[in-house]
Amino acid sequence: MYYAKDVAEELKSSVQLIVFGAGLVSYEVVSCLLEAPYKLHIDFIMVSCKEGNPDRMLGIPVIDLEFAPNVVDKDAAIVVATMGKHLSLICDNLHQRGYFHIIPFTFESDLWSLVQGDYYREFCLSRQKKFLTLEEELHLAEDGGKEKLGSINSESSIKRVNRISEHFSQDVKSKSVHIYTVRCHADRKLKEELSRYSWEIPIQAGAALTEQRICKICDNQGENISHKNKQYCELTALYWIWKNDYSDYAGLCHYRRHFELDAIILGKLACSGIDVVLTLPILNFPSVGKVYSHDHVGYDWKVMMEAIRVLEPDYVETANTLQDGNFYYGYNMFITRKWILDNYCAWLFPILQYCEEHCGSRTDGYQERYIGFLAERLMGIYFLHNEAAYKIVHVRKHFVD
Repeated sequence: MYYAKDVAEELKSSVQLIVFGAGLVSYEVVSCLLEAPYKLHIDFIMVSCKEGNPDRMLGIPVIDLEFAPNVVDKDAAIVVATMGKHLSLICDNLHQRGYFHIIPFTFESDLWSLVQGDYYREFCLSRQKKFLTLEEELHLAEDGGKEKLGSINSESSIKRVNRISEHFSQDVKSKSVHIYTVRCHADRKLKEELSRYSWEIPIQAGAALTEQRICKICDNQGENISHKNKQYCELTALYWIWKNDYSDYAGLCHYRRHFELDAIILGKLACSGIDVVLTLPILNFPSVGKVYSHDHVGYDWKVMMEAIRVLEPDYVETANTLQDGNFYYGYNMFITRKWILDNYCAWLFPILQYCEEHCGSRTDGYQERYIGFLAERLMGIYFLHNEAAYKIVHVRKHFVD
């Protein structure tokens, strides 16, 4: 194991291992922990109330909080596998009953992301498939690349990024790595201090839909689709990068989801042989396609698959593989050589336009973002299909409270 060795040892050495939750997140966590590289024994699935829950999940007995004191040791490790919004209440209920060894594997948590990363690494190795990490690849390149790294430019990559974030200029054609972090006028306030990500370039998405300005770079400047932000989410910023950025490498993250990088790594990346940086994938059980239909509108998925058959028939087999598989890359987060980003966007946006034309609009605000949701899965299809052509590495991501 590479990412989550410490927590794996903690779970393995516990007197008992309990997973709290019987929903989809719990199903995915249990499926992961039962398999390699973990192969853990899970004693019980715990829920607040048995009503509406199964008696067993993947063969493991499901018990409620009232029955738990009869069979669960007070020192048991309890993995909370739910959506993050439920974590506080669940922890309060567990504390009231004397359970304090709590490990949160909420859907958007760094820890659960790392556990999934090790699972995916094992999955790749068991199939003789490469799994490369950004940290390992840059370290391997260090000894043979010191002279090259030292001559990156007279002005450091990080200073150039900061200069562009201070004032958007048409003169952005010098060698650089531009990582844009998507902001919106409706973003909620964050508790965490994020100065370590000062190398990111803020870009305001959906700027055409408001008079408020929170960034000096806005996605309604130059050629853009800013007005489509309610459906396209961060993709309106991606479209702007495609049409208006001229860096060597370009990437996209979010105000609440960041790449675990620093200026030194960015400098090395600029002179490396790496083509694509992806975050650790998201695990879906029983399959990516079925989970999408559970969480979103199943018809949209069907239209997306139809769009691939019509517009990009060479990708149909790969699309079926991702649909029936257990992994995809989330949040439309990636870093690539700019020419690869251009090729990807030229492939992606016609498919999304097809979906938009055939699916229409949604009255539900969350499901109205379906174009962004579909694009997350399409990104996996594109890079899975082209994995032999590009050197693809993985990097950790950080979820901000």
